[in-house]
Amino acid sequence: MEEKFKVIYQKNYYKLVRQAAFLLGDSVIAEDQVQEAFVRLHRTGIENVEHPVAWLAVVTNNLCYDYMRSEGSRRRREERVFQPDGEPRQMPAAEELVLDREEVRLVRSALEKLQPRDRIILLMKFSGYSYDEIAVTAEIGKNSVGTILSRARERFKREYEYLMK
Repeated sequence: MEEKFKVIYQKNYYKLVRQAAFLLGDSVIAEDQVQEAFVRLHRTGIENVEHPVAWLAVVTNNLCYDYMRSEGSRRRREERVFQPDGEPRQMPAAEELVLDREEVRLVRSALEKLQPRDRIILLMKFSGYSYDEIAVTAEIGKNSVGTILSRARERFKREYEYLMK
């Protein structure tokens, strides 16, 4: 079982980090969330999970959402003031900050308005997952992924454009 766990880790770690970084906007925190997902898989036991890769994708998403709810505002305040080395950050123009925050808010708001399946499919696709992996995670047929992904993109686009008005 340890060998199977190691193979899944090596094959999927960076995909999961991309997925989490897309959602969180921070690759370091994304790595922490993915590590936690793998720890939970190890504790649960890989033999007790039918589709470990899909399970990891869902757990990673849930951990990211939990993190955003509990730590998001604190992290954003600290990032605005300090660089990773602890030195004060050269602050960008106020207009740039407002525009960046607004775009992130719009994307997250549009994603939150989507059905969970659409949200997961979009996040997985733009994190580099294959149609096979998306199909297993979303529990849909591989041949349906393209159609569902296209429809999810359209729904996201409509929500985003509506929020832009």
